[in-house]
Amino acid sequence: MTAAEALAAQQHGGGLFNAQRSEEELAVLRAFPPRTLPDLAAQRDVLKGYAAASPAAVLAGYCGAYLLMQTFAIPGTIMLSLLAGGLYGVWRGGALVAAVSTLGSCSCYCLSWALGQPLAHALWPERLDKYAAEVGARRSELLNYIVFLRLTPILPNTFINVASPIVGVPLLPFALGTLFGCLPNNIVAVNAGSHLGDLTSLGDLYSTKLVALGAGMGLAALAPTMLKQRHARQAAAAAAAGAAKAGKLA
Repeated sequence: MTAAEALAAQQHGGGLFNAQRSEEELAVLRAFPPRTLPDLAAQRDVLKGYAAASPAAVLAGYCGAYLLMQTFAIPGTIMLSLLAGGLYGVWRGGALVAAVSTLGSCSCYCLSWALGQPLAHALWPERLDKYAAEVGARRSELLNYIVFLRLTPILPNTFINVASPIVGVPLLPFALGTLFGCLPNNIVAVNAGSHLGDLTSLGDLYSTKLVALGAGMGLAALAPTMLKQRHARQAAAAAAAGAAKAGKLA
């Protein structure tokens, strides 16, 4: 065999190998978004290779998928948060997830504002009324209240996204409360995604210590409102006592 023939054979074999590899990678990506940790690890490895060649395309595809799932309340964004940690690391991945999760929640908010009222009333009539009453009672402290709800499991995130525009939560406190309230959970997920080999199940994300920390931060978010209400009650009681004393003197 001549040198030219050997080179042609080598190139032909390499082409077959590359074609087979591409088909295997596409098969992995057809399972996107990932539903299991093994699928997540496999897709991370494939996307890392694509990101090295076309970082903008991978970033745009990731953001589009996250926004779509968040807007239409499709389960699985926790896996995309883990994937961000695997692709971009803790800091860049954390910033990315904070941005797209907030934008996705705002997109769901706007969609619900335009079309969601009949569906929300049909799905959650009693819960919606209770949420409206809570929002009305905290009208001056809505930012802290939304942060509290995002930090604690009292209400599901999907319900908050859909119900908030219906009960009169303005977009600005909703967006800021979502950004700050979801940040701890997002960082936990992204950090775990940067160490996928240490995870055996999604339950490993949330230890008792982390849940307690989230509850403590939620209470801290409500503290200004609670103190304000306490001072108002004390002022009202003092005023009532003063009025009663004045009435006796008269």
